[in-house]
Amino acid sequence: MIIGGAMQMMTKLARKAVSSAMAAAFAMMLALALAPTGAAAGTCANQIKSCGCTINSPGMYLLAGPNPMKSTAGTCIDITASNVTLQSGSTIQGPGSTTSTVGVHIEPSANNVFLNYVVARDFGKGIRIDGYYATTVGVITTLNNKGLVVNGKNALLTGHSSEADEAVGIEVNATATNFVMVGGGAGDSPGVGIELNGVSGAVLSTIGAGGNGTFGIWLNSASDNVISYFDVEDNGIAGVYLGCNAAGPNGKASCPAGQSPSNGNSLIGATYMGFNIYANNYSYADNILDQSYGIAVGLGNLDNDFIMISGTGNVVDDALDENPNCGSNRWLLNTFTTSSPPPNTAYTCLN
Repeated sequence: MIIGGAMQMMTKLARKAVSSAMAAAFAMMLALALAPTGAAAGTCANQIKSCGCTINSPGMYLLAGPNPMKSTAGTCIDITASNVTLQSGSTIQGPGSTTSTVGVHIEPSANNVFLNYVVARDFGKGIRIDGYYATTVGVITTLNNKGLVVNGKNALLTGHSSEADEAVGIEVNATATNFVMVGGGAGDSPGVGIELNGVSGAVLSTIGAGGNGTFGIWLNSASDNVISYFDVEDNGIAGVYLGCNAAGPNGKASCPAGQSPSNGNSLIGATYMGFNIYANNYSYADNILDQSYGIAVGLGNLDNDFIMISGTGNVVDDALDENPNCGSNRWLLNTFTTSSPPPNTAYTCLN
């Protein structure tokens, strides 16, 4: 009986061990499943010498490796912790814009992250912001497929520069409410300079967008945003476009079913410190006049205000509103050489 009891006890202990092992394995699988997207292996030191690590504790971190710090796959710097400052001492460089790599990824769990003069190039996405209250100062993205992608709320960009990012320089998506950008801009992209994609409540001030293949600034199903003191020059289709058509205004149809128009936006330009803020196509580099429209508003995009904007020299029109008599859009105190409809169609239509 004593032996039998011992055997029963050993069987119970074995079952308990197996159960514990299964629980541990399940916990590991769950942890892996819940790990941040594209999480990099290893914890970053405060002096980061190479790509491929995760910042998982608050604090100040410096990119201190060789210049450039090269990444061959995945995410160069993955940030999962809140209250982090990442400072640049070296450029981070990816394996190419056609890859699914990310230069710096601020994960949804990471709030109050500050990027200071970080330079990211040759990634699928140079910088991706998913956490809340991210702040950037002097960040530069170049030669990425998408320079900066913002999904997190309350992001603040100051002095941000996108240079020759391919599909889009700065993309602000619908979840990025209360987005603010002051200073900087996007240029020389084969695609779009700055795209407000379904977002509302964004404020952009003192920005430029020039030399981009399609639009300098694209309000794509984006409503109730404010853009002031902007300079949009020498873009392929339009300096600023409010509409759903990736090819620009076509005069035929409103936004398709399921896609919202861009309504209730305010665009304000003025003379600022002696510098005229134009919606035109004058190129700093070569004076090539190839921007079709300064500002173009697609059919069905309504309740927008355009105030104190100057434009001249665009190939087709300095300003275009495809809504009959401008619909409910209001154009006040503007100066355009050419426009459609022509000035004085109605008091608030292209005046």
